[in-house]
Amino acid sequence: MKTASTFRSHPQLRHYVESVAVALGVEPAASLTEYGTPSWAYIALADTSPRHPGRLLMLVWDSNNGWALALEPERMEEHRVLASWPELVHPEPTEISDLVRRALQPSGARV
Repeated sequence: MKTASTFRSHPQLRHYVESVAVALGVEPAASLTEYGTPSWAYIALADTSPRHPGRLLMLVWDSNNGWALALEPERMEEHRVLASWPELVHPEPTEISDLVRRALQPSGARV
């Protein structure tokens, strides 16, 4: 568990999350950030899970738990984490996009 954000300001966090979105081929406008304790971020993905046809995916991050790939919640359900990378609090945007793409490959279909 991480206890401190590596970002010193909301603009730094916003820039980082937008860079991850772009690396994933997503418009930066499809992301949200909140700077605080903990800081968190959300990126809406256009991809669906091979194991959950028709369900959209999201990428979420917080300064305590790192990155996670999850199903977008439907109605009142909680989001369901399909893959997570808790040891990665501030990886390069291309590193997280590679991890997400690998997780979505049928051969690595954890999701």
